[in-house]
Amino acid sequence: MDMQTKPELDYGNWVRKKQLTFLGGITLALAVLAVSVSIPIARLVLLILALLSFITFLVPLYAYVMCSQSGGKFQQKVYDQILQHTGSDFAGKALDIGAGNGVLAVLLALRHPRAQVTGVDYWGEDWEYSRSVCEKNAQAAGVADRLDFQKGDAAKLVFGDGEFGLVVSNLTFHEVKSAADKRRVLQEALRLVSAGGNFAFIDYFFEEKYYGETDEFKVFLSSLGLKQATLLPLREVIQMPKLLLHPKVFGRVGLLYGER
Repeated sequence: MDMQTKPELDYGNWVRKKQLTFLGGITLALAVLAVSVSIPIARLVLLILALLSFITFLVPLYAYVMCSQSGGKFQQKVYDQILQHTGSDFAGKALDIGAGNGVLAVLLALRHPRAQVTGVDYWGEDWEYSRSVCEKNAQAAGVADRLDFQKGDAAKLVFGDGEFGLVVSNLTFHEVKSAADKRRVLQEALRLVSAGGNFAFIDYFFEEKYYGETDEFKVFLSSLGLKQATLLPLREVIQMPKLLLHPKVFGRVGLLYGER
């Protein structure tokens, strides 16, 4: 199967359903309370809170729809952007850090028929992904023989230095709870890239609480001894509606790619 005929894969969604359920439940509860109380000032306060909660609910709901395969397909668009920076005919060992439902790893294997791909993820209870879905996606795409999924902590991976000629990751580093400094997670990913190997990462690289002020982060990147590294805001490489540029969605997300 080639990249021109992509299989039907279970993408899941980067916006968690439990988050939407929680926010929607709060909004509904506040609205019900507002219409049930008889004290005018209390009703006004509850209505205001319900409105604010509804507005808060709308952003992740919109992001959920836009990321879904039946909506805006922005998960696929982001994956495609990563894949564009993995070359055209890679033959060797490739790694996807933060595999989720395994879609990026599967697409990587489809793009590079001679590659052996490993996907690693923690698959904690906070997330709506699983190793079993990864394996089903690999089977559906016909690449299960070249894909291996393993459980692991992105801050401390078991692989050797320079073990992979290609390493990718999507919106994972900032979620790693075992490392307060997300730059350390980035360094761990780069440790695994062989000399002359390529990498392509997407994360909240322009979010100061994760990576520091942008100029400082660029200095940090230059200190790593990479042969080549390019850092771009995601909005410069993918056209997207303004609401998706919210800081909590893609507004502070960046693409980092290059050669070790």
